[in-house]
Amino acid sequence: MRKFSLIWTAALTIALTLSACGNGSKGANGSSSPDNAATSAASGNQSAAKVPIKLWVYPMMNGINGDGTGNPDDWAKEYARQFQAQYPNADISVELLDWAGGTEKIDVAVAAGSPPDLVYTINNFGGVTKYGKLGVLEPIDDYLEQSDWDDYSDAVKGALQYKNKTYMWPWLKMVSAVAVNMDLFKERNATALLPLDRELRDWTFDEFLKAAQATTFSRNGGSNPDVYGTVVWGKDAPFYMYLNGLTNGGNIVNSTFEKATITDKPFEEGLQFTIDLANKHKVAPPGGAGISAMNAKEMFLNQQIAMMPDAPFLLEEAKSAPKPFEIAFVAPPHGANQPTAAWNNVGGFIVFKQQNEEKKKLVMEFARFITNSENSKIVKQIGTFPARNSSGNLYSDDPVMTYFDKLSNYGNSVFSRSFGLVDVGDWEKEIQAMLIGGKKVGDSLATLDGILQKKMQE
Repeated sequence: MRKFSLIWTAALTIALTLSACGNGSKGANGSSSPDNAATSAASGNQSAAKVPIKLWVYPMMNGINGDGTGNPDDWAKEYARQFQAQYPNADISVELLDWAGGTEKIDVAVAAGSPPDLVYTINNFGGVTKYGKLGVLEPIDDYLEQSDWDDYSDAVKGALQYKNKTYMWPWLKMVSAVAVNMDLFKERNATALLPLDRELRDWTFDEFLKAAQATTFSRNGGSNPDVYGTVVWGKDAPFYMYLNGLTNGGNIVNSTFEKATITDKPFEEGLQFTIDLANKHKVAPPGGAGISAMNAKEMFLNQQIAMMPDAPFLLEEAKSAPKPFEIAFVAPPHGANQPTAAWNNVGGFIVFKQQNEEKKKLVMEFARFITNSENSKIVKQIGTFPARNSSGNLYSDDPVMTYFDKLSNYGNSVFSRSFGLVDVGDWEKEIQAMLIGGKKVGDSLATLDGILQKKMQE
């Protein structure tokens, strides 16, 4: 599911203008531009001996431009080639991780004292928190200019730090919304229940429930529904199922990652709303504990579910569904008097501890190069958004993606980052226990609280 959530279908081709970027960063000591604000310290090594740099990435896109024509590490090798053209002493090797065992491989390398110099990670892998806490990462604060901070939204900034130090060079951001089957809402004459006329398309739990109730029905006229307003699942991608705790004003841990807050009343009541959708209001298919995220998607594409949380690529999948239908996206519902909040994820590059100061500068320079405004535009190929505002709106001709970009400003990085503190299996086990009635919401959250407290004390 990690791979599924990261590799969003790319449909458009862009041409990288890396050469222009390279000219911008070369010799730009003292500039305030995010692209060329790098110090020239690293470039001073150009006549020195080769400096080996190990970059580990995941298979996110194929080809040097990410356009699907080539190998999954071509884009990273192209970054390396262009950087080495500017810094001939850099000797960069690229290694491809696999999604199933990539994080474990990094853990093993860290334990063995031989981690890569630079590795891609993403919030819900918990890399910034886990490795920041272990003290095996290099802080990047000294390499960030004020212009860099000004270039990131608050949602992105929240993903970069562990305690008071910054560890990630942000590269991309993504966000989820609620996908709505408009055909079902029209069939039920219920489109007026959707928040489509609001700028952010935000709505409350009560409004969401009314919409779900209006679209839960039996198409065949039987006594039991065969179409449900929404879905609650117990397997895979559990972060979606806990999201209502966040949108009700709670969170998993506090902003400094020093205290678990998952048992606080707002989080518990928000999660109770999720469980009630299935067990009390009956607006979700029964047997949710055994339903996976993929099962939920299949039901949505078969028009058995009217609303489900997902990413924008679902729009294209609906067009090729057994019976294609119209989709709209709205914000996740929130508790009364709470602001809109969304699950978001920020991906970027972390630098492991360096023994040599000059090499550290070179590695930092390479991270800056990958994540500068121009090079970050490649992430459009996987349906995500550059982390830098200065990369501009890459989807100006796409109203759906423009909406997701706007919603990304309401993402909560603490929520996504803290998920990495607990094994996916534990999140799943507790949501399943709640759905089958084996545990009360408060009891399950107390179990998770114990795991979180232990993890934060390790």
